[in-house]
Amino acid sequence: MRISTPQIFNSNLATMQRAQSKLNQTNLQLSSGRTFLTPADDPNAAAQTVQLDVAIKTTEQYQRNNDLVRPQLEQEETQIEASQNILQRVRELVVAGSNDTYIYENRSIMAREIRELREDLIGIANFKEANGEYLFAGTRSHTEPFIVSDTGVVSYVGAAGAGSVRTIDITNNRQIRGGDTGEAVFMAIPERSGLLTEAVPKATNTGTMEVASVASANLEDALNSADQTLRIKFSYPATHPGAVEYNVLDMDGHAVRDNNGALISGTYGSTDAGGVFMPPTPANQPIEFAGRQITIEGAPANGDEVISRPVTQVSIFQTLEDIASAFEQSLSPEKDREMLSKASSIALRNVDSGLAQFSEIRTTVGVRLATLDTQTELNAERILDLSNTRSEVRDLDYAEAISRFKLQEVVLEAAQKTYIEMNKMSLFDLL
Repeated sequence: MRISTPQIFNSNLATMQRAQSKLNQTNLQLSSGRTFLTPADDPNAAAQTVQLDVAIKTTEQYQRNNDLVRPQLEQEETQIEASQNILQRVRELVVAGSNDTYIYENRSIMAREIRELREDLIGIANFKEANGEYLFAGTRSHTEPFIVSDTGVVSYVGAAGAGSVRTIDITNNRQIRGGDTGEAVFMAIPERSGLLTEAVPKATNTGTMEVASVASANLEDALNSADQTLRIKFSYPATHPGAVEYNVLDMDGHAVRDNNGALISGTYGSTDAGGVFMPPTPANQPIEFAGRQITIEGAPANGDEVISRPVTQVSIFQTLEDIASAFEQSLSPEKDREMLSKASSIALRNVDSGLAQFSEIRTTVGVRLATLDTQTELNAERILDLSNTRSEVRDLDYAEAISRFKLQEVVLEAAQKTYIEMNKMSLFDLL
């Protein structure tokens, strides 16, 4: 076949250009450190790299979440430990103050210290972190969670209920609570004495009766009826006028008896000739039963009931306030001594309940911190593995690339020399 001079020149030129292009490609790879410069160079590797980048960034975000929540949990653990120390000191004071050998002045000093410890505990409950957020306010972190009324009653106004605590994603399928609300820590202390009761009118009542106050009447009887829910049922006389009677029943409707076996019942007011309720004289006389005392206001209708039941939860602030007030009372009458004994018994049991509550919450905080430690290590290992995989897919093997670059330089140099030599070849040189 005939090979013309232009064909020879064009072939050598194309060879030289291909060599130059490959050399430039390798040079760009060496500059960027990547095996491919555009997705078109290696679509499969490019797609894998994108997926690995997303996985690494997601895991790094989980790691940042861990780093964010850890100081909050560590701070909570510290504050709960301080609260435990306060309650332990209060317990020591309650044990000492319940001893009859102490005089009124001694107990007054103890009461002052208990009140100071109570103020310290309120300060912990309203602890503000360095970022300006309240530690125990839940999701209402910029609102002071506990307020104190003019009468000294402590109320919780932070977040409560479902969603009251932030949950932090530490993996794609696992979350961890970033703290605990002040309500769960300080207000919802299980009531362990069984001596604190509350009374409410039955929902189906038709009269105007309301409960004015609840108290304990006799410590021994109160202990015997602890944890029992009782009903006071009022009955009008068959004919008017007449006395309004009440009977104490259990929740099954059975009559309740006292320690002597007698039915617990009595009269409370009367009806006039028209069947209208007339309050007792003097008004608002307390009704005493099973060691409990209830004062009512208004008029019970025939068949109306009051439900007397144990309190299930008590604020730790109220426990401290009650025992401080009991220590400030004079113990001259024998009744006051019984009240002190009852108050000390309630305080000891509920302080112990508070200590147990703090210990349980502190344990859960420790478990969460341990979980964060474990997950931090797992996240670090995952990031390392993903990075290594991405490097294998995307990053350049410099040893191989340099060798290839040198080879391509030789090829390009040979092509250039061939092109030069071909330029010198001409029939006119033979004439």
